[in-house]
Amino acid sequence: MVWHPVVKEAPFPAMNFTTVDKSNTAEAIAILAEAFSDDPVINWCCNDPASLAPFFGLTLPVFIEQNLTYLDPQGRGAASWLGPGQKLRWPATVGNALKVFRLGGGMGIYRMMRSGMTTERYHPKVPHYYLFAIGVKPGHKGQGIGTRLIAEILRRCDNENMPAYLENSKPENLRFYEGHGFKVQREIRFARSAPPLWLMWREPKVN
Repeated sequence: MVWHPVVKEAPFPAMNFTTVDKSNTAEAIAILAEAFSDDPVINWCCNDPASLAPFFGLTLPVFIEQNLTYLDPQGRGAASWLGPGQKLRWPATVGNALKVFRLGGGMGIYRMMRSGMTTERYHPKVPHYYLFAIGVKPGHKGQGIGTRLIAEILRRCDNENMPAYLENSKPENLRFYEGHGFKVQREIRFARSAPPLWLMWREPKVN
């Protein structure tokens, strides 16, 4: 089946963001590492490392290749998506395996593999936009930056009549995502000791 997008009037104002490439990857990693520093699920998966910068240093470059990762122009927040039909190419190298081990040790490797397999099992198979990460630096929360960051792609979702999906790891963020049209589909845990993760889905808005 060939899918043809239905273009509609955008409900969100267009915003100017800086696309992330090799020149500013380090800045995006630093922003997300700081924004997610207290994230219960990622910290559990990585076995409570001193910093999440190595985690985003491993994962974010794979998403950056898809050209849907962008920064707030003032460096206050960042977001990274995967588009419909886009595939991730995870570089399985000895060097990356060593980085994972240094990040979380043997327990971290086990937990990251388990979490990856679990989220893949529940990941929707129909075409959609997937929000991998969105974060605002702690000192800039409550200023509407997160709303502007997420609206950048949600506008595209509505224009293209395309749903969106994300995995929310903090209960206090549920209201934020629900305010943007996402609904909880399922609550999961990677293990008994793991914090909950909410799988959320958003249907495109019809104007």
